[in-house]
Amino acid sequence: MNKKSIMIVTPPLTSPAMPSFTGAFAAGCFSPEDFNVVIYDANLDFFTNHVFSKRVLEIGFKAFVQNKKKSLISNKDFRVLEKVFQSLSFQPFSTEYFRSESFYDPEKYLVARNRIDDLLFLYSAGFYPSRIRWNFLSGSIVDDNNNPLFISFYYEKFGLMLKQALPETVIIALDSESQISPSNTMIKYIKTNFPEIQTIVLQEKYHAGNNTPDPGQIFSLQNQSLFLKWINTTWKCDNGYSNIEPDFSMFPLKEYLAPELILPIQADFFKDSLSLGDFVAKLNDKFGAKGFFFNNLLFSFEIFLKIKNPAEFFFGIQTDMEDYEKMSDNNKNQNIFSSGTTLVQWKNPGKKDPYNIKDLWDISKQGIWNHVELTGTTGSEDKKDWLRFISLNPNIAHSYENSAGPGPYGKSNLNGMDHSLKAYSGVKKLVGQPFWNFLSDPVHLLLYLKHHGKKNLFCLRADKINETIISLGSDINFYYRKPDDLPPGFLDEICAMVEAGGSVDTKYVRYNLERAYLIGYAQENGIIVGNSSLKHPRDEFIKRLDTITGLDFKHFVERGYTSVRPEYRALGVGARLLKGLTKRAGQYKIFSIISEDNTATHKIAKKNKTKKIAVYYSKKAGKELGIWMPGHMIEKDWKLKL
Repeated sequence: MNKKSIMIVTPPLTSPAMPSFTGAFAAGCFSPEDFNVVIYDANLDFFTNHVFSKRVLEIGFKAFVQNKKKSLISNKDFRVLEKVFQSLSFQPFSTEYFRSESFYDPEKYLVARNRIDDLLFLYSAGFYPSRIRWNFLSGSIVDDNNNPLFISFYYEKFGLMLKQALPETVIIALDSESQISPSNTMIKYIKTNFPEIQTIVLQEKYHAGNNTPDPGQIFSLQNQSLFLKWINTTWKCDNGYSNIEPDFSMFPLKEYLAPELILPIQADFFKDSLSLGDFVAKLNDKFGAKGFFFNNLLFSFEIFLKIKNPAEFFFGIQTDMEDYEKMSDNNKNQNIFSSGTTLVQWKNPGKKDPYNIKDLWDISKQGIWNHVELTGTTGSEDKKDWLRFISLNPNIAHSYENSAGPGPYGKSNLNGMDHSLKAYSGVKKLVGQPFWNFLSDPVHLLLYLKHHGKKNLFCLRADKINETIISLGSDINFYYRKPDDLPPGFLDEICAMVEAGGSVDTKYVRYNLERAYLIGYAQENGIIVGNSSLKHPRDEFIKRLDTITGLDFKHFVERGYTSVRPEYRALGVGARLLKGLTKRAGQYKIFSIISEDNTATHKIAKKNKTKKIAVYYSKKAGKELGIWMPGHMIEKDWKLKL
């Protein structure tokens, strides 16, 4: 009996750090007794053997020079990318680094990603309008005159594979929307050069709009029965749905660009959490896999509690925020971090509201990293709301991806944010950028979280130009000074910090700080990262407090104008400042005004043994405010109004 020959291909451009689940599902649909199945991960081959070759680099540079002549490239970028070309020509880059233990050294990782990103930037500039990133591609590449980068790859690599395997059918497996344009170019190549080969597209989900695979036979994991029916009808076999299990055995698992094997799993492919847990255990036994990336999570985290030996495993999850909101509170309250989950990628966040913010906060408190994906389906105003929140609360929404708005000739900044949306944009900038910006591959982010932990990764910043790493919070110094003793320019910066915090009326900020009893500030690397003060309250405010509480506030100072840079949230800066100011209050008692909805400041206050003594409604603020005092300063005979 002659076996039918099938080739399953994963086209560029997606993560080269893990195999394709769609391809593994397709492989599991064909019995080895009846079919000769060949797996070709063209995406991995594209990264490891094509884009870094000297000949392809020369092709890219020639295209880049032509675009410079067309005035598509600025003189500044031309000089930068000319140096990139010269450097890579002299010393070619090897992707072997990503499989080594050096991967976990942030500084070495930064250097490696710099070289790759510069190279892909050069290709993007050369093959405009394509915009090429590590696991991202936009812009059409079907026209072979416009993009020889991919066409040369198909002729040299893919064509050779087809001649060797001589398949009757090629199944193109898509896990990402960014693979659609390369797959269409691949289909065109097959039809032109191998017209006898049947071409099928199997994608993770159907895509709407113009970005769809070329017309033909297209199937989706969303309707697996149609794909199985096509197999049974085409080859007169009986493939029962219940017998299908994704097969990763034919993938080059040791060649993916990561030091540890991470396998992707579509969680909703399995009938229940028990069968999913059994499959995870089987992959561990067979391949030694301990890291897994779950997509389309089941509505219950029960799976993580049932997996055998959970301490051995670590997980990343990609799920819709809307799906999570549908879960019962009982399931939400399960501690999934204790079961190995370290990363959640939130898709389609929709409109920001108190409920999904609470969900993010609860997940973060478990030690899990929240990554928010803002795609083209997120409304413009909703996206702005999310970006403002993320900028102000990186300790809750730790990283994000903004896939809309690519820049010129490939300057796609997936972590871009309009300046007007950035928190604390009016104060002195910190050196570098968050290190997670360079961990654009979800596999790499997951591995860094597993190896370094959420808290350490949160503190890392990367200086791209000098290729150095800075760890925030490692060398903070605290100072407590009278206004007249502040170094030149410091009062201006502290006023800007208070205004950036956005929680107080800025009318009297400078006036009050110039007359403050004491100003405390935290400084690191020459930059003020947090500040607070003990200020003398105005007479009219003292009279109002007397009326509200029945207490005499004439010999009090008010702790206020506290502001901590978002990047330093959760590092204890606010608590240290509060403790230091309280210790130095001298003959004064201290009070502070905290709005009733400011739960974060409540926690800092309670941590420093500060208690609420009264609550009143402020017409000016439009909400209830609380009066707080250090516990040891509260007199026993006071009649508190709570």
